[in-house]
Amino acid sequence: MSLSDGTVLYHGSYAAIEGIDLEKCSEGKDFGKGFYLTSNEDQARRFIRTSLLKAQSLGQIEVGQRFGYVSAFRFRKPVTPLSIFEFPTADVHWLRFVSLNRRSALAVKLREKVDPRLTCADVIIGKVANDTTNPVITTYLNGLYGSLDDPKSASVAISLLLPDRLKDQYCFATNRAVACLEPMGVTRCEL
Repeated sequence: MSLSDGTVLYHGSYAAIEGIDLEKCSEGKDFGKGFYLTSNEDQARRFIRTSLLKAQSLGQIEVGQRFGYVSAFRFRKPVTPLSIFEFPTADVHWLRFVSLNRRSALAVKLREKVDPRLTCADVIIGKVANDTTNPVITTYLNGLYGSLDDPKSASVAISLLLPDRLKDQYCFATNRAVACLEPMGVTRCEL
């Protein structure tokens, strides 16, 4: 996982992405509010199903829509460097940050243990937590795997989040970062 000039990234959704508006992005995701992409086109394609279900439940699209889109973007390195934070592995630091974003009310005590560079990062890169993220994190934060300071409890939670099941995620958290994404095209995908 790295981000260099020319890196191609993909976004899978129920809708084609014409322009990126961070105000439309949801909070409560692994790395917080931002526009999420992956370097793996198949992973983006698989995410379409989740996006469709969410959009249907919110009434944004008609129930029964069986297609979505993969939008491709090329990263263009800006003249002034971005603040990029990368989690090379799913470790305790990754778990704390994901927990803080996914379950902020329960994770207040972790706030002081999270790297302060994350609060001002333009782009955050790392592993993806699985679809059962919230129950696992809630159990972890409530101390049912052990003390939050015990490395074994973090290890149990990380293993249950299956971070190696998917390739990666790139969270573009600022408009400055989003401005570095050059649209390359959109592919309609039938499910």
